[in-house]
Amino acid sequence: MKNILIILTMILAVPLAGLTQNGNRLVRQGNGYYQDEKYKEAEVKYMKSLEATGDPHRGLYNLGDAFYMQNNYLDATAAFDSVRTMKLDDATRSKTYYNLGNSLVKLAQDSAQLAGEALQNSVESYKQALRLDPNDMDAKYNLAYAQNLLKQQQQQQQDQQNQDQQKQDQQKQDQQKQDQQNKQDQQKQDQQKQQQERDQQAQEQQDNQQQQQGEPQQISKEDAERMLEALKNDEKQTLEKLKRAQVKAIRQVKTEKDW
Repeated sequence: MKNILIILTMILAVPLAGLTQNGNRLVRQGNGYYQDEKYKEAEVKYMKSLEATGDPHRGLYNLGDAFYMQNNYLDATAAFDSVRTMKLDDATRSKTYYNLGNSLVKLAQDSAQLAGEALQNSVESYKQALRLDPNDMDAKYNLAYAQNLLKQQQQQQQDQQNQDQQKQDQQKQDQQKQDQQNKQDQQKQDQQKQQQERDQQAQEQQDNQQQQQGEPQQISKEDAERMLEALKNDEKQTLEKLKRAQVKAIRQVKTEKDW
């Protein structure tokens, strides 16, 4: 924190209406603990002082310091953010914005989840501090530091997004390759199945042909009777031809003359 003890002394030196003697006493006790680096005890005294005053800016401001020194940056941010909304002189308000910026930077470094928003707000806090006190060199330095952190954080976020996109693109390409391979495998299986079916059909046809050649052809009863009748007729005609031939042969035999 920026010259915390000096800031505490300056704040305590500013009279504020509505601050009771009990509230002053509790803030002083808290300051004593703070100077002894007993920040938890200081926190308790500052919290109690908030109950004893109608204008809690002193105790609340110092409470933010106590939170900060205990690495409780979230509560420190909340405390300073509350103080900045109060009616303050420009010097005190500038220091409040400065400490708010510091708390936000620490919060960003402490929480990756809050880093982006915290750094953006810290930059705005330092800018506001410089608007109230343009000669604050610490605020200028910390503003440049916060802007650099924000730039790095945004670059890291962009790099991560690019990596995620590349990973998604690679996964998409791998999936497309896998789908293409699956399609080719399926086509191959279909072709093999079709070939097997053709082979099976050819084998069945061949078996049927062999079976038909090996078995006598079946004929109906009517066809059998017609064939038998035809055979009988052929046989009768044949016998008749033989008889005619025999008769003709007998007629052609000449009787030799008996000399």
